[in-house]
Amino acid sequence: MPLSRNSYGFLGYLLVLVPLVCYSLASWFAAEVIVGSATEAAANRRAAAATTAEAKSSYARQWVLEKMTFGYFEGASLADADYEQAVAIANEAHSRTMRFGWCLVGLTIAFMAFASLTARRSGGYGGWRYVVRHATATSLILFVVGVTATAVSLIAYSNVPVLGRVIFKYESKGIAEAISRLFNSGNVVLGGLIMLFSIVIPLIKAALLLMASTTSRNWHDAAIRGIQHFGKWSMADVFVVAVLLAIFAVGSDATTDAHAGPGLFFFAGYCLLSMAAAAALGKSSQRPPVPAFLEWRLWQTADGDRRQEAAVVAVDGDVVRVITRQGRRGRIELVSLSDADRVYVEEWQKVATEPVFEADD
Repeated sequence: MPLSRNSYGFLGYLLVLVPLVCYSLASWFAAEVIVGSATEAAANRRAAAATTAEAKSSYARQWVLEKMTFGYFEGASLADADYEQAVAIANEAHSRTMRFGWCLVGLTIAFMAFASLTARRSGGYGGWRYVVRHATATSLILFVVGVTATAVSLIAYSNVPVLGRVIFKYESKGIAEAISRLFNSGNVVLGGLIMLFSIVIPLIKAALLLMASTTSRNWHDAAIRGIQHFGKWSMADVFVVAVLLAIFAVGSDATTDAHAGPGLFFFAGYCLLSMAAAAALGKSSQRPPVPAFLEWRLWQTADGDRRQEAAVVAVDGDVVRVITRQGRRGRIELVSLSDADRVYVEEWQKVATEPVFEADD
């Protein structure tokens, strides 16, 4: 149901205020998730370093020495305190990351629900462009979290007699960190491909969606053509998620644990939101068909600077509603038209109000 004229004032404030609040909160939540993820990874790395075979052998010697000196040498106690502190920091960082992560997810869902409801109530394709614009902008926030936060953590361990559980290797990487390490290790081709599929292509895709939802006429049509030509690469980011999920699925066995980090989930959320934005763009590009019986006219402003071919579809007070041959609908202020166009509008109104036939009864 389209909104009434009196509703547009309040809705206009909401359309500006809600995105400002949501983007501010989303940026805060995203920063907390990224920092929390990095803190948790550093603390887990510190705790894992204390449970390697070398560290445990050193701890055993320190424990014996501490017992023999009746606590004068506190090497083992200090090692225990350091390990417990690392575990506590990791647990708290994990809890904080989960808390702000869920806040970001809930805020994203609520914001997209508001944008979709606005598009349906507005009753025009402009509302769906609003959805595309903000869904793309929100997906970029999820994209930043997905690329920078920890995506996958791998722990290789074994149960050794006397020493107990010994960790041989602990790795915790995000997409950006993995690309950086590939480049630093000389794997330029592999690092370049992953950067292309996970960073470059999503950014180009987001730029085209923003261009299509914020510009008009030539730039809008060019962006639509770019998205259509770019469609064969549109699933590249989804492929990256599939590869990461495959690593997560096959990375757990008797001596290895694999854990999915927040980066993986938020990158998957970016993929879903980006696909939703592309679907909304399809709706925003579907304009109502142009009626067959219209009287086309070359309209001119009072100062003669602008001309536009269009046909009248309605007159609402001092506003003339027109449509172009391409299906674009717009409004023209009656006072800005030339004298000849004003006369034409008056005659059009008279013809529109005259009955087509006279009733017999």
